[in-house]
Amino acid sequence: MKSNRLAVILMPVVLLSGISLSFPAGGKDQDLLNQGTVLIFERKWDQAYNVFQRLIGDFPRSPLLPKAYFYSARCLQLQGKEAEAIRAHELFLQKFPNDLVLQTQSMESVLELAASLLDKGDSAYQDRLVAGLKSRDKEVRYFAALRCGRLKDEHFAATAIPVLREIVAKETEPDLTNRARIALLRLEPKVLAKESVVQGARKKGGSPAGQTRMLHLVVYQNGISKPVVELNLPLSLAQMAVSALDESTKNEMRKKGFDVDNIWEDLKRLGPTDILTLRDREKLVKLWIQ
Repeated sequence: MKSNRLAVILMPVVLLSGISLSFPAGGKDQDLLNQGTVLIFERKWDQAYNVFQRLIGDFPRSPLLPKAYFYSARCLQLQGKEAEAIRAHELFLQKFPNDLVLQTQSMESVLELAASLLDKGDSAYQDRLVAGLKSRDKEVRYFAALRCGRLKDEHFAATAIPVLREIVAKETEPDLTNRARIALLRLEPKVLAKESVVQGARKKGGSPAGQTRMLHLVVYQNGISKPVVELNLPLSLAQMAVSALDESTKNEMRKKGFDVDNIWEDLKRLGPTDILTLRDREKLVKLWIQ
């Protein structure tokens, strides 16, 4: 798997939470675990893998075996050895079913790897995604749905819709519900747009008819008369999509001259036929609400 895919959900320090570079005193098995951990932080994943495998081989009764198996699988994952990493994670899941914290992380890794392979045209592991969507573990089920919602195969991605709807209906964490809504926006935009309008009308105590405010965005490339991008979205969904962007993406937009924080206020002040124009050397962007 490409390292930039792992960066969004599988940042090494986060994944290895619970590991401290201030190591406890212990025997040779602890020394090996410490050594492997340092190598991971140094991004020497192949060497770290070999150290964890040595711990497994030399100390078959060590209480540190769950971590050794788990981190071995992580090392394969971070090297981009996706199929091998799936098998290693599933070996960990089989051997240590009572390690609940690492179990969840390991199952989510299997789902991420299976989705990555499916996007590359390898459907051999898609049954893992199906199982993830049916998991009794809510965290795993939600992870599966959000990851499936981004699959290139929109037909298969649509299998995540019931769980994505569950997230929107039951959860209150804005980041989680926004991610689910964005996935639904891709998979069933007409249905989600209709629901958004109805909900907005209910909050105002009015009728949904005729109350949809649409955001129109058109992008022209210099020298080309036909728009290279043309987008029409219910305003509430467009605002949600922008608000869900990570801060680094917003910063990049700011560098390009887009005032991400205040652009909605500018748009709201526009009349139905007024246009906000954003121009740089290569593109002309026109935004308006109607």
